[in-house]
Amino acid sequence: MKKSVYGTILLVLCWTACLWAQEKTPEVKPDKDPWIGKYCMSIFTKTRTAKTVGKDRLALAIKFLANDFDEAMDSSGCYRDFKNGDHKQVYTATTIAKYGWAKNHHLALGVPYIWNNSKIKGDTFNNNGIGNIFVFEKWNFVQETNTTPAVAVDVWHYFPTGNSIRKVGSDDYAWKFTTEISKAWKDFNIHINPGYCISQGRDNDIIEGNAAIVFTPCKTFWPAIEYNYTYKECKGRCSDLIPGIIWKFTPDASFKIGPVINLDSSMKYRDDIGLIMKLCYIF
Repeated sequence: MKKSVYGTILLVLCWTACLWAQEKTPEVKPDKDPWIGKYCMSIFTKTRTAKTVGKDRLALAIKFLANDFDEAMDSSGCYRDFKNGDHKQVYTATTIAKYGWAKNHHLALGVPYIWNNSKIKGDTFNNNGIGNIFVFEKWNFVQETNTTPAVAVDVWHYFPTGNSIRKVGSDDYAWKFTTEISKAWKDFNIHINPGYCISQGRDNDIIEGNAAIVFTPCKTFWPAIEYNYTYKECKGRCSDLIPGIIWKFTPDASFKIGPVINLDSSMKYRDDIGLIMKLCYIF
């Protein structure tokens, strides 16, 4: 009898101790929340993220940008609507391939094709052709955690494959250096890109500042807002805002679309609203 009483008391004490220890043991959180790194490699026109394609994986994308310029700057620095049948339409389709040759690295090759249909003060340009082909290496050297952002750097080289006389790209080659800073939370992620382009010929250096916020209310449709600032030495500046949609129709594919709204410009020509569309698939 005594043994059974002692056994019951011991069992109760052990059970109480287990419950107390369970309450006192801190909850172990995972190293990374499930949304960390769950964003595209790029957003709309210029903003990119710190993400790379992944080792031994290949990404193919095509980007289509349409600009139907509305105004030209006159000698007094004011924008005026085109007159006497003048117009300027520039459409660019860029095909991009990215290959992950090592962990957190990828190489990319881009080939832009430009259609230029313009008539300015009696001079007509109705040309098309390959613009400046580019390559770049991307290195995601700081990995994102629950509390710290991911950071990547790019080194770009632009080849002199354009034709400035035919208004389809540039005859000069250039180098560009960019940084991508990305941080994700459960309902949104933020990306910031400073960049600097050094021209090796007659063209001028370019300063870039790009940023985006992507909202993730569900797995397939992500509303996003992108902001791009460009300053081209001796030629002016422009600021664009792109509110758009990213449609992740499969885990490895996306379609992006949005209007390119000009906020401010001191360039020679200004397009109030353009259009950007992108299609990407990762193999």
